[in-house]
Formats: sequence, C-alpha cells, structure tokens
Amino acid sequence: MDNEFVTESAEELTGMAERDIVNVELLLNKKFYPEDYMYNIICFHATQAVEKLLKSYIISNGKTIEKIHNLDILQKAAMEIDNSFSKIMDNCLLLNEYGPKIKYSTGNQITKHNIDEIIKSLNAICNFPPIKAMRDSFGKKHQYEIVTEMTAGSDN
Repeated sequence: MDNEFVTESAEELTGMAERDIVNVELLLNKKFYPEDYMYNIICFHATQAVEKLLKSYIISNGKTIEKIHNLDILQKAAMEIDNSFSKIMDNCLLLNEYGPKIKYSTGNQITKHNIDEIIKSLNAICNFPPIKAMRDSFGKKHQYEIVTEMTAGSDN
C-alpha cells in the first residue's frame, strides 16, 4: 500500500483544529456529559487539535506529511523545520500517551488529574510562538477569534 499524505491545506487544518479547541473549552466549562465521559471527549479533541496544528505548521512550510496520528513523529517533523519545536516535545509526548487510552480502552479512563496535565500541554502547544503566529494569521484572514487559554470551570 502506498503512503498516503495529508491533502488538506494548512488553513483547513488550522480551522479544524480551532473547532477542536472550541470544543475543549465548551466541554471544560459545561456539564454536557457525566464526568468520566467528558474527560475522554476533552482529551480526544485536545489530541486532535494538536495533531492538526502540527500538520498545518509542517504543510505551511512547504513540506508534505503522511496521514499519521503520532504526535511524537509530527513534533519531530516540525522540529526539522524549526528546532525550537524541541520546547514542546514533552507536551506532545504526554498527549501522545492518551491516544490509545481514549480510542481503545475502557479500563484506563482519563481522570481530573490527567485533564489538568492535558490542558496544560494543550495551552503550551497552542501558545507556542510559531503555532500561535500561524493561528493568529489564519484567524485574522478568516475573521474568527482564537481561544488562547483553556481553563477548567470553577466547579471542576
């Protein structure tokens, strides 16, 4: 089977990531689901947002990237473009650990402690200067406001 490469544009990927980020913010502050369901859904959207932002950054710099979901590999590909991406390596590694837990396991549910770590990593990546500049640029171009800081609601 031939390798498949991402075909979406950087702008499309960033727009999709922004929707994931808005979902994280909404789910953190509203009680739509029982707590154990909510945390898994928040984690899913957080990892999806980071995946799309990394792919967007890579594509916006004229590179191609395979259709993969491994945040560690995506972070390393971004680091080949800009070595400063080494600063978010730990955040990507942390988020990468949760992918299989939320997709394939019902035994290891995400906890409140995990959510705090996940949101901290998501904020660090979303506000990492090269990613933030890209988000700001696309937000201005398409006239939407970006969420700059996700925080858990006061009753969490």
